[in-house]
Amino acid sequence: MLFTHGLAYRPMGTKGLTMKDVANRAGVSITTVSHVINKTRHVNQETRAAVVKAMEELEYRRRTTMQPNRIQYIGVIIADVREDYYIAVMKAIETVATDFGISIVFCDSEDDADKEEKNIKMLIDRKVDGLILAPIESRPIPRNLAKSRIPVVLIDRQYEPHPYLFVGINNFNSGYLAARHLQDKGCSAIGFIGYPKTVYTIKQRIMGYSAALLERGITTSRVLILSYHKEDSYPRIKAFIETEHLDGVICATSTIGYEVVSVLDDLDTEAQRRMRIVSYDDNRWFDYLKFPVSAISQPTAEIGSAAVENLLQLIEQKDAPPAVKRELFFDVNLIDRLD
Repeated sequence: MLFTHGLAYRPMGTKGLTMKDVANRAGVSITTVSHVINKTRHVNQETRAAVVKAMEELEYRRRTTMQPNRIQYIGVIIADVREDYYIAVMKAIETVATDFGISIVFCDSEDDADKEEKNIKMLIDRKVDGLILAPIESRPIPRNLAKSRIPVVLIDRQYEPHPYLFVGINNFNSGYLAARHLQDKGCSAIGFIGYPKTVYTIKQRIMGYSAALLERGITTSRVLILSYHKEDSYPRIKAFIETEHLDGVICATSTIGYEVVSVLDDLDTEAQRRMRIVSYDDNRWFDYLKFPVSAISQPTAEIGSAAVENLLQLIEQKDAPPAVKRELFFDVNLIDRLD
């Protein structure tokens, strides 16, 4: 994990213990602690026992009651609830906020800039104490947000420019890692399938993918841009793979990953045999797909935890320093399922 400028919010005293403290004591990740507490994924018996023991030693208890004169509500606006990444991050945010005795107001912008602005206005009007936001596009900050003095933490995507803290991954490096993984598996015709480059994550991942190709002397990038709101992705993906004679594909989201796997079912046997896929945001169902899919797994529990804790710190600062752009990057994990 890399991070620039800023410490996570942390209440004083024994009752201020967080999942991070438990994770450090048990020698596991915050993600694992979250799975043990919320029973959201299987954790082996030995690891679960270590987490439970750490919780007992630290006398850790989840705090679920409101405290007077404390932060009560924070707003969370995500770009598209259908994406696996946002589902996982929302769960992590809710878990940590509940840990601090804080309620969450969730909003889904459905990749619609107008709806995003309405969500921002609604939460500001409701006087939430702070805002965690995944912007739709890399555009100027919406006017209603720019005029507000509400504390803000961005996740996954960024406005350009902005004066906030961003919590997420280095998307350029992740795109580079995905392309290099396919190259190491013997792929020579690698394509990238994503959404419009106005989306911060997509633009950065394409740049990283292109840089990896360039290092191997490949100057031509093969990129297919899909629309969020059109139903023509299947024929376009199929034509892209066949026309470009691809043997490797990087999928910018898990949703696109599922679409590519469904397209492979209709390709000839030779195309199926040579194809290698890397998708973002690992899902338990990837283990059961007909065609193996490697994944760039983002640490959603750590991202959600850091977003909440840093937002609470910003809210409680009495004399906040001048707002400047800051970035807190977490490392990704590449899950290799390819032969």
